[in-house]
Parts: sequence; structure tokens; C-alpha cells
Amino acid sequence: MRPLSCVLLLITLVCATYAQQTCVRSDTLTFTSSDRILVNGNRMNIKGVAWFGFEGGSHCVEGLDQRPLGDILDLVKNMGFNILRIPFAGDIVVSMDKRYPGNVNYGINPALQGKTSIQVLDEIFTQAAARGILIMLDLHLFDWNQYNNQPALWYSNRCTYNSGGFCIKAHPQCVNNREGMCYEYTEDVNKGIWNTLIARYKSRWNFFAADLQNELHEPATWGSGDASIDYAAAVERISNDIFARNSDYRGLVFVEGIGNVPIDPYCEDHAATGQAGGHWWGGNFEPVKCRQLNLANGKNNRLVYSPHVYGPSVYEQAYFLNPRFPSNMPAIWDQHFGKVRQWTNKAVVVGEWGGPSSGLSGTWLQSFADYLIARDMRDQFHWALNPNRNSDTPGVLENWFTPDQARMTLINKVMPNPTVFTPSGASVCFTGTSTSGPVTVATVATTATVATTAAVTSATTGSPAVTTAATATTGPSGSCIVSATQIVSNSWQEGGRPVTQYTVTVTNTSPSQSVPAVSVRVSAVPSQYWSATKNADGTFGLPSFITSFGPGQSYTWGYVVQGTTTVSVQSPACNVGFSSGPAAAAAASTSGRATIATTAAASTSSRAATTTVSTTAATTSSVRPGATSTSSTGAASTTGGSTSSCPIQVTQSISSTWQQSGQTMISVNGVLRNTSPSQSISSVKIRFNGLASEVWSLTRNADGTYGFPSWTTSFAPGGQMSFGYNAYAKSPVTITVESCM
Repeated sequence: MRPLSCVLLLITLVCATYAQQTCVRSDTLTFTSSDRILVNGNRMNIKGVAWFGFEGGSHCVEGLDQRPLGDILDLVKNMGFNILRIPFAGDIVVSMDKRYPGNVNYGINPALQGKTSIQVLDEIFTQAAARGILIMLDLHLFDWNQYNNQPALWYSNRCTYNSGGFCIKAHPQCVNNREGMCYEYTEDVNKGIWNTLIARYKSRWNFFAADLQNELHEPATWGSGDASIDYAAAVERISNDIFARNSDYRGLVFVEGIGNVPIDPYCEDHAATGQAGGHWWGGNFEPVKCRQLNLANGKNNRLVYSPHVYGPSVYEQAYFLNPRFPSNMPAIWDQHFGKVRQWTNKAVVVGEWGGPSSGLSGTWLQSFADYLIARDMRDQFHWALNPNRNSDTPGVLENWFTPDQARMTLINKVMPNPTVFTPSGASVCFTGTSTSGPVTVATVATTATVATTAAVTSATTGSPAVTTAATATTGPSGSCIVSATQIVSNSWQEGGRPVTQYTVTVTNTSPSQSVPAVSVRVSAVPSQYWSATKNADGTFGLPSFITSFGPGQSYTWGYVVQGTTTVSVQSPACNVGFSSGPAAAAAASTSGRATIATTAAASTSSRAATTTVSTTAATTSSVRPGATSTSSTGAASTTGGSTSSCPIQVTQSISSTWQQSGQTMISVNGVLRNTSPSQSISSVKIRFNGLASEVWSLTRNADGTYGFPSWTTSFAPGGQMSFGYNAYAKSPVTITVESCM
């Protein structure tokens, strides 16, 4: 593993060349928008997350009944987030003297005792600033009782519908508040809400942005000219009013898109996809091609376009059922919002994305992350911090103490180096990527060996994992500007034959030269592939959404193949090859690391399938019905029996370890697989003993067992789904598949 350590060190060195610290007086910190977000002229990298609750009936962010405010903010900081997007209802501003939190444990948050909701928000600003965390406020609703009836426009309205059921005309309408008074939120009230908040917080160095209105949709239009529904014109009026009344506001204005426009859509171009509609609320920026925003007094450099994008867990759009999914998605994302930066030279920051990590939604989630990376659109806000486990958008926390490690791994992949803010007296220091000046890249050897391991577990015998190795060798110094790395991301058995899923990362290592085309040859024909284009000669080229492979850019693609493969990258400038296949597995040291025991054997008893997590041995465990596998330090023992009729296989790996209250904790990611070639499973009961947390991405049953997640109605043959949990490293966790049907 020594060569891998060298590679990781190289990555650290390269990243460090981009990290430049700048210190300014806190009252001069200014955020602007060109084709990226800038802070005092330096590139800013955003890794944001929403923390909701102020828009709901408790009039306060969630979690303060579980932990002190400072502890939650410490957790946010430790996870690497640098901005909190805080949704709120206009009612807490309009009625700020009457709205008090309904969900705060004052025993653990004594400093919040007696404070109104807006005063709690004051305290969040203060404590977040001390930790270098910025705040973006989001006008999510007008009143909390609209929670299940999201406002369609920037003022409270009712609709006139046509014979097709579409809202074609909006009319002002009041909203009943908590006191039973019907309050009308006009455009002037909207302006008043924002001017009140900006006047209150503009002197706070960590007030980053105002997200003007959440998720506009039908009948909202963009550029139609109808003043009652034209959101582009409304944005200009509201933004101009904000800057006219608050000329010293140094933050940004985030503008979300609209939804579908079923009647006479304006300036929508479907040539690339052949498909109209399919927009998410707040996710349609197609009309920007014809109608760009234009603020008064040179304030266009404060505008940020912010689409919301979701997957099939939220709504099953037609394009999710396309046989080409997910390879069809990049063209759709390009159509909906991906070209806005090109049209406007303004920053595009995804304001919401998320969803379950398994099934079709998990495929979508990974594909969208890959798209953001490929498009260099890495700045984003995930929905949400809140655990929210049984919803269609699980949060980044499993509970108010424990991060979802798998989700954080994905977010960190999208944004690995967020800008870090450090307050110091009257100054604030930050790291960012300079927009000009030379960049020094560490010199490296032309030959690098990368060790990888793959969990290849037999579904028929439950045999231990097989270690594989991969080696990458470049040509002579200077002759190669394209590199590739490949890892085994999954493996299983089909019809008694091994099947392997690979993830390939291709990088243009040149500091200055673009690559017009790349050809990646796979030694065996993949049965499936994604995020790549198949060339006429059978090689795999750049995905359709990458029009120019520039210096330093990377993209990932994947494929499935029977057995193992060798891969070579071929181009006039480079011929990089590496292979991946079974190799003799030298016993790697596991000192100081928690792993998972792996044992399994042909069954000879009728007991349910059981696996035990240990702190030593291999990194995966496979469980077959009727087999019991356990492990203690340094050794494993197995008892077996006859095979049960439940074709559930469990594979696990430890994703991280940490210290908590003096104890070593482990976070475990697992996969359930239906190994049957023909049998679907409608329900399962799995018992976990020895947990230190709830199991995420599975549903807890009344008897304490866990079943399939709520979004899964049938577990198809060959299907798989992910789960995870936290445990104490010193205490084994036993998993038993009790029944399935």
C-alpha cells in the first residue's frame, strides 16, 4: 500500500497549490458573481447544506430539542460545510414579535430561553460566524400552514384554471396566519420582508446571500411580459429595491428558476433531447437564453442562478423510465439549466439536490454528482442537514449526532476543497482559488503503482473476498497528458459466473493543453456502460455532456463486465494502460483500523443468516441464508447448515472510524442483494443487535426488525439496495435475516 500513500500525498500537494489565504477587514468582505462565485475577487468554493425548520409550525430550525445549538454548528463545521441555507416563512418576519420557537429544549439551550424566533436566528448568525460558517436566507413559504401547498409565485395568489387543469391566471389572495387573520402577501410585502432582514443582518460578515423565493411553478413564467406571472421582471423589481434601500449590502441575490410552462412556453429549446417539460419546481432556466436578468446600477454582479434538481424519489419524471437512463440525463440537465453560465457569464449554484442512496434514486444521485463534476458546477447546497430519514430526501445526518458517511462521501467528491473562513478579531481570513497568477504543480515520477482492493464474494459459496491489484504506468516524461484510474466498485455472481462493476476516472493532466478526444479500450465487451460515448471502433470516448476536455479536468464513467478486464487509454499523445485482475492477496496490516469480519460456508443448519461485525479481518462480509459467521480478533469461525429459501445476500464494509466520548466508533455501509435469478421479494425482516444508531435507508418495523425502505415496493431478482449504521468498534453487531417473502 506504500505507492497508494504516495499518490494521496501527491493529491494533497496539488490541492495545496490552490489554497491561498487572504485576510481582509470583516466589514469589507464582499461576494460577487462572474462565471463563478467570488469573495473579494477570489474564487470561492461552496459546500452548502439546508437546515430547515423556520418555515414550519415550530418557527425554528429543527434539532435544538436534541442538542445545543453550538454542538450542531460544530458538527456542520466538522463535516466541512461552509454555508447554511436557512429556509424561513415570511410570517416570522411580518409577526416577529409574536413568533416563538416551539421545539427548543431550554435545558440544553439556556441562552435561547425567552427569545423570539427571529432572535434565535440572530443567535445562529452569531455562533455560526464564530465557526466560520456563512448564512444564506431562503424565503421558502409565506406562512407555515402553506407547508403542503407551496406558493407558486412571489406573492400569495389563487388560480384560474383552464379546461386542461392548468393554472393560467393568478389573482392576489390572503393567507390565514396562526391568529386566524387573513394576511395578504403582496409584492410590496415581499420587498418589505427582504429589506427588514437585510437591514438586520447586512453588517454581519457571514451574511452570504438572499434566496429570493423558493421553487416557483405554474403559472409562473419567465419573460412572458404578463406582470402578474413574469418572474424575471419581478426579480428585477425586488432586487433593485433591495440594493436601492441597502446600498451597503455586500451579499448576493440567488434566483431560482420556474417550473413547467404548459401554455405557450417561452424560448424553450428541446432540440437536444426532443422532450418538453419535465422541469422541477425552481429548475427551469431554459428561457434565460432569450431573457437574461438586468439589474440597475451595475448590480448584475450580485446575481446567481440557482436551480433545484431531484430524482425519481421525489417524482417519477418520464425521462427516468427511458431505457438509456441514466446516460440520457446530462443532455436534459444541459437543456434545463446547464447552459446558463455560458449565456450569462454568471455563477450557477445548485440550490437543492438529494434523495435516497439506493435503487433508481441512488443511480440518479451518483449520475448527477458526476455531471456536476464534469461540468465544473461543483458549488451546491444539499437538501438537507436534518435527519429526515423516512422522507424522499434523507438528510446528511442519520440523527442529530451522526453523519451519513456514504452521503458525505458523495458530497465531498463533488466539492472536495470548500473555501474555509476563519474570523480573527476585526478581520476574516479565507482560503480560495485565485482568479489569476501562476499555479505550481508538484513534479512526480512517470511511473506510479496504485493498489486497489475489491470485495469479490461468491453468492453461491460465500467464499472470502479476493484482493485485486491495479497498476498504471505512463510513457516517457512529457509524452502522456491523459491518465486513467480504475477501481472495482461492485461485484456479484450471475448464473454462477463472476460479474464486476468498474468505475474509471480519466484526467487531463496537462497544465495548458486541451484534449479533443479520448479512446478508452476495454479488453472485454461491457454488458452495460454509462457516462461515456461508445466510438465506432468499440472504444469509449468523452461523454456527450463534455464538449471540451480542458487542462486539469476529470470525468468518471463506469461499466459492468463478466470476469475482470484490462483497460488502456489510447490517443496520439498518450498510451496509458493498467490492468485489474485477481492477484495473490498479501495480508495487509490492519493495525489501528476497524474492518469487518468475513466468513461464510456451505450451510448445514436451518438457522437464519447471521453476520457479525468485528474490528479485524477482511473488509467485507457475505451472508447466505442458513449460514452463521462470526469473528473475533485475528480469527474467524463458522458454523453452517442447510440453505434457507430466502435469497438475501448481505455485503458490508466499514466506511470510517472516529472517537466519541473516548470510544472508537465505526460507520458501516452495507448492501442487500436479491441473489435469486427469478424470485422477487416483497418484504424482509432483518434484525440488528448491538447498534449505536438507527439503521439508515431501511424502515424500522414495530417488532424492532428492519425492512425495505418506504420507496421500495418490490425487490427484483438481482436487485440491490444500500443501508448503513454506526456501532462501537469493541462491540460486535450481529445481523440476522429472519424472514422474507
